[in-house]
Amino acid sequence: MCVKCFSLFPSPYPTLFSNVGIICFAASYFVALLLEVSRFFFRSGFRGAVMFGFAAAGWVAHSAYLYHQIVFRNGHMFDSVQGWLFAVAWVIAALYLYLAIYFPKTPFGLFLLPLSLISIVAGTFFADTSPFPADSVGQTWRIVHGISFLLVTVTILLGFVTGVMYLVQASNLKHKRPMLGRWRLPTLEWLQVTNARLIGFLIVALAVGILSGFAINELNLRQHRLSVSPLDLMVLVTLVMFLFLLLFAVTIKKWSPAREGRHLAFVTLTCFAALVVMLIFGLLSSAAHWHMIAPLDDSSTGSPVEPAAVESDAASSGDASREVTAP
Repeated sequence: MCVKCFSLFPSPYPTLFSNVGIICFAASYFVALLLEVSRFFFRSGFRGAVMFGFAAAGWVAHSAYLYHQIVFRNGHMFDSVQGWLFAVAWVIAALYLYLAIYFPKTPFGLFLLPLSLISIVAGTFFADTSPFPADSVGQTWRIVHGISFLLVTVTILLGFVTGVMYLVQASNLKHKRPMLGRWRLPTLEWLQVTNARLIGFLIVALAVGILSGFAINELNLRQHRLSVSPLDLMVLVTLVMFLFLLLFAVTIKKWSPAREGRHLAFVTLTCFAALVVMLIFGLLSSAAHWHMIAPLDDSSTGSPVEPAAVESDAASSGDASREVTAP
């Protein structure tokens, strides 16, 4: 449906269409996942096309949903924690479609589609849906912060998949176990190079995310607004992970080349564990720093405006307007 058509409906309809959109693309991803699992049990000549079709249809519906949110919310997909998680699921699904084309016999969907579905479920049932204020302090920096940690999250998830594949492939070759069905994992060399590149990209994305976070905090401190404590769990885990990756990148050449691939795989799994800790804390704890949005300032004093004061001012202005228009 054209996006302009949504504006013809009253306010309840966009919410209705949004909920239908979530069900549609989540169900499409789930059917594609079931088709991936069916490779364990039987062979089919047309399953790959049907599987790709369901995933592609879900991704198109997912894209339409995100576009609808951008148009009707704050103008970007990072307007809330839920929007950020849906964006993570959207990028993961896009990666699956890309890998399904170039590696049709590799079961990337068995790993990537559950991660996308988990992001959708977390965003639907556990994430905060309230939008961030459009004119909150450091809005540009917040978008940079959101994009950088979106890339961090997707990179860690993809690294987790390639890391697990490396360990499984190495174990299969060591014990000479055949692959199930028509599945073929990538070579150890490809997986090792991919893990190394993902870790390098992760370091860069983390650096951008940390610097943009510091910029947001500095703006908040200058304007006497809410700031994030350095002891925040998500901040601490992010800094420790960044320093750990830097140390690993510096010392990896000193290790045995024969064990380099295994070390890379274990690093990706460690980063995945850290990400899970941060996301669980962020979703279940109200103390997570992404719930801290700086309040608006009073134009004359520069002090934060209390919500009750804003409501009372709006009510008084409404009463005044009614008195003027009264016959």
